[in-house]
Amino acid sequence: MRLPFGFRLDRKRTLLTAGAAAASLLFVLVWGVISLLGTAKVVPEELFNHSLQNTLTSHSYRYSVEVKQNGSDVISTVQGERVEPDRVHIKGAMLKSRDIEFIQISDVTYMKDPWSSRWITLEDSKLAQAELFLTEFNPLSMFNFKDVPEVKVSGSERVDGVKTVLMELKPSVSNPYLEFKYVDYDYKIWADPKDQLIRKAVLEANLPAGQKGMTVEMKFWDFNEPLIIEKPGIETGS
Repeated sequence: MRLPFGFRLDRKRTLLTAGAAAASLLFVLVWGVISLLGTAKVVPEELFNHSLQNTLTSHSYRYSVEVKQNGSDVISTVQGERVEPDRVHIKGAMLKSRDIEFIQISDVTYMKDPWSSRWITLEDSKLAQAELFLTEFNPLSMFNFKDVPEVKVSGSERVDGVKTVLMELKPSVSNPYLEFKYVDYDYKIWADPKDQLIRKAVLEANLPAGQKGMTVEMKFWDFNEPLIIEKPGIETGS
């Protein structure tokens, strides 16, 4: 029996539509399997260890740091760049002061006077090692650990356009400033699985009896770029 032309056309369209739907479903299933396999390949301890090592051994990087006390009181907000072993340049605000700017080269500190914009030279200065400025001048000092019992993957997020894996940990730290004032430490670390570098971290250092202590949020970029930090023009304040 010969089917009417219209019926044959509708049947053909139905088959094409069903085929397209099946292909779409197959694509979704395959993509889901690939995504799951990609996630399964992330070994938290390996990604954390490699990212930590690569970050700590970077010879240069740029960063931002915000430090809060008691959960909300902002102590400092700075952006900086660092060239190992002893060149640092930071700008921002600290302790509710006017805008600050420092350049540290070896044991010499150059401080920009916020009122006159002239540079002041402090010879034989250990400012970058002082407790008050330790986090702002050297944020990677927050990643000196004695032991990391467990690393837990909590998801994935983009940090400034870079896909990262979010990990949580409660390490024992090797940092005299943190150990003297606080009793336990909660870290969130966003690691780039491609370059295996830390792109962002949040540290919550807690006081005894569950009291909120210090929160430090850090971001890092431009790893191992050819950054140049030189002493400023003292006379011109440039």
